[in-house]
Amino acid sequence: MCLSTVYLTSNGQVEKIMQDVAKMESKDDGFILENLFGENKFIKGQLKKVDFIQDNSVILEDNP
Repeated sequence: MCLSTVYLTSNGQVEKIMQDVAKMESKDDGFILENLFGENKFIKGQLKKVDFIQDNSVILEDNP
């Protein structure tokens, strides 16, 4: 099973948004994240990087 951790970068700061993300859907100006336990969160931002090889991470960048 491939679960990811989603981070948001803003003004040079990196914040962990959600762990164990199983589903990510693009919506308007951001993304709906859903973790393994069915918890949902909407994050405004744009996709910056996805890395499933090194650390299963998704990096979003805050919209200016």
